[in-house]
Amino acid sequence: MRPALAVVVARGDGDTVGEVLRTIEREANITAEGRAFLNGRGVGLDEPVEPGDTLELYAPRGPERAGAIAILAQRDGIVMLDKPAGLPCETTRQGEDSVVSELMKRMRSGRVHAATRLDVQVSGVVLCTLGSDAARRVQTWRDAGQIERTYLAIAPRAAHLGASGTWDAPLARGNDRAGRHRALPFARDAKPARTRFRVHAATPLAVLVELSPDTGRMHQLRAHAAYERIPLFGDRLYGGATSVPCADGRVIPIARVALHCAEVALPSLAATSSVPEDFRVLWRALGGDDEAFSSS
Repeated sequence: MRPALAVVVARGDGDTVGEVLRTIEREANITAEGRAFLNGRGVGLDEPVEPGDTLELYAPRGPERAGAIAILAQRDGIVMLDKPAGLPCETTRQGEDSVVSELMKRMRSGRVHAATRLDVQVSGVVLCTLGSDAARRVQTWRDAGQIERTYLAIAPRAAHLGASGTWDAPLARGNDRAGRHRALPFARDAKPARTRFRVHAATPLAVLVELSPDTGRMHQLRAHAAYERIPLFGDRLYGGATSVPCADGRVIPIARVALHCAEVALPSLAATSSVPEDFRVLWRALGGDDEAFSSS
């Protein structure tokens, strides 16, 4: 992510980050809102500055995550935890908190690796390892196809979608016209990708779908759903709706991708994540009820 603003502090700009930002606002006639980083380190407004320091301002974060990580299961250096939407799995260059950084603090270990990853605006179970022995065991299970992942997704209802089946469009890593990373079906260098789906419940507007990936391509579930002409609700990158109009005239904004990793199972360990409330609220707004989740 590029900073919205980057300046080298000059003598007379101010003695703190806040004073420098006020100087920028006054002289450039802009509103300096967002996250401030001084020489690559996240700082508050009262942080002292020196001439020659580099001050970068990034856009405010998207929707706040629901809370911190929660450990669901742990054994022999393998940790399964619950990731809220809005929290990245890996620490970004801007120094934001992540699943890895929070688990490092929790476990007091610097050897944390995210063995499975969820996109920032996706919630649910993440598999991490502590140390090389655990990482090797997980890789052995992955190579043998012994890691089972089960997701729940909310997508538009479509007549062509069957009750169950398989999506197998090959996917390649690429970029859209805005330069954003995305998966491209049937593009050059596309690799095999396979997703099994099963419809749990339906309303006149939407379906609640269980998705099980047999491969682990970037954005696989989101890209497959979009290719099948049912982009997930809230998925701006792949054309999903970003709001839901209600019968009473209200419009409910969708703050994140309607995708939740409900379960991860290994030969020696398994964990499930409860469906978060924002996911349930969206399903209700689309005419569904919570009984659909008890059958999933």
